[in-house]
Amino acid sequence: MSDKKTFQELFSEAVSLRGLNLERLSEMSGISRDYLDDFISGDFKKTPSFPYARGYLMKIAEILGINGDYLWSVYKEEIADIKKSDRLPINRFAPKRKNRKIISIAIILFFVIIYLAFEIDDLLGIPEIKINRPVNSGEITNEQFIKINGTVSDFFDKLTINNEEIPVEKNGEFKKEYQLQSGVNKIEFKVKRFLGKEIKVEREIIYQL
Repeated sequence: MSDKKTFQELFSEAVSLRGLNLERLSEMSGISRDYLDDFISGDFKKTPSFPYARGYLMKIAEILGINGDYLWSVYKEEIADIKKSDRLPINRFAPKRKNRKIISIAIILFFVIIYLAFEIDDLLGIPEIKINRPVNSGEITNEQFIKINGTVSDFFDKLTINNEEIPVEKNGEFKKEYQLQSGVNKIEFKVKRFLGKEIKVEREIIYQL
């Protein structure tokens, strides 16, 4: 019998060994508590798509002090097994007719076109960002650590703050704890739509000791 641990076991043990709970892990990582619940329960059908899942797991592994590449490989294996089990068995005796194949392709293309017509803005449009803090440039503070937060118009938009990719919640909200240096701190927000344009917003915060 193999002693290899499941993804759930690896995840649960690592969280337990660090003496954390999911609420604290969510605060430290900036990852939604809902996603952490899905990861630890093994409900992979609700976890995010591969690019986002990999980024989240790498960040979680760094916080928990475990090998991120190994955690990711175990996750991928279990996802692959789930997809295989969900497939219907192939009927070897089903008739293979060209016209059925053509009709199927035509139907799929029809729905793809309809989908793209409604989702074109989500793919090709211009993203939007609302920054709650800092609201404007020139804010003066004596706090060395501030919580940057705001919302983007679409959950799937890619957000970076000073070139660091920041996770976005399902409702578009984001937050990041930021350490200020003495004097003027320039903070650059970039939001990129999947196939669309990128916008850039800059803020300055002045930290006075």
